[in-house]
Amino acid sequence: MDFNVQKKCLETRLSALSAGMLAGQGLSALARASEAQIAGRGSKASTLAGREMRAILTALDRLKAGEYGYCRICGADITPEQLRAHPEIPFCESCSA
Repeated sequence: MDFNVQKKCLETRLSALSAGMLAGQGLSALARASEAQIAGRGSKASTLAGREMRAILTALDRLKAGEYGYCRICGADITPEQLRAHPEIPFCESCSA
């Protein structure tokens, strides 16, 4: 299966989150933002954005490694419908339940 559409979607969402959450500081500031969240200084919105960014970065890593589209728990294929709706999703429908 060709995942170019999902990759583009992930990269676009990551750019949008990076621009909004990190106010032009770029991805290098992700660690500082995570530290602030851990220390309890992050807002709920920035915490959610940070989690989404980490999920997207992990999905992009899985793409590079050839592991994208497979459940990280059982190894089953993640349905195309799930990947279209949530391209960062790491689990199949059964394991997500």
